[in-house]
Amino acid sequence: MTDRRSNGKGSALLPACRLYVKTSAKGERYLMGRLGGLRVLIMPKRADDEGEHSHNLLLGEAGQRDGNGSGR
Repeated sequence: MTDRRSNGKGSALLPACRLYVKTSAKGERYLMGRLGGLRVLIMPKRADDEGEHSHNLLLGEAGQRDGNGSGR
C-alpha cells in the first residue's frame, strides 16, 4: 500500500525520501537524506540570510554507497 497523505485540497502527498537528523561540527542540527542520485540537505536559515523563511533546501550529487547494503 502506498503511503499517501491528503494535503486538504484533494491531492495526495507522496513521500519523496527519508530524512535523518544530523548535527554539524558547530553543533547545529539539520536534516539529511537521499533522493535517487541526489543528496538532500535541509539547513536552518543563517542569521545573515534575508527573508522570512526558516530553512533552506540544498541538493547535491550523492556519493557512491559503500556496497554493504547499509546505504550510510
